[in-house]
Amino acid sequence: MEKHLRLPSRHTYQNELLNNMKKRKQQSGFTLIETLIAVLILTLSIGGLLSLAAGGFYSVRYARNQIVANNLLQESLEYVRNSRDTAFIQGLAWDAWQDTLQVDSNGSQTGVDTDGCFNTNGCTINPYNTGAHVKACGTTCANILYFPDNAFYGYNDTYPFTSISASYQTSFVRKIRMAPSSTNPDQVVVIGTITWQNGSSTKTISQNMLITNWQP
Repeated sequence: MEKHLRLPSRHTYQNELLNNMKKRKQQSGFTLIETLIAVLILTLSIGGLLSLAAGGFYSVRYARNQIVANNLLQESLEYVRNSRDTAFIQGLAWDAWQDTLQVDSNGSQTGVDTDGCFNTNGCTINPYNTGAHVKACGTTCANILYFPDNAFYGYNDTYPFTSISASYQTSFVRKIRMAPSSTNPDQVVVIGTITWQNGSSTKTISQNMLITNWQP
């Protein structure tokens, strides 16, 4: 007996074709979803890395500025201490030494015990200046300048260098204020403050130092 090959009917063929098309659509849909998830994960990962990098740059800048601020503040305090020691060695009286810090905005002594560093507005100290090293602040103290070629911080003054490079203004503002003791006339409290901008925030460092008359 001969066996005849039975071909699938037209209806069966159409059903198989439709099923294959559905499977392909389903497989394409799953691939698209997986791609979207992969892109989302990658985006989140890159965003996290960028946030870490930005935070690292901020921390480095803050640490650098804090070191500079500490050094600039210590420089002024040491100048006041050194001027007291120099006055003592030269035999200058306690009151006469205080007069050297009672100055106007040009650095000229006024003899008024509420001027210069003894005023609430404070004074600026510029150890490298060839002229007056101490000047009274106005309403606010001047911003410190940085001279990159000479690698030092200063003000718009005259310096004993062969050539002075161009400078740019920093955000550092340094103020020294002196407050005589209300109980001991042979003591003065030196209050040093420096502020600067770190991004959008203002940072401040303060330090106090007690100066005593060595020859009461």
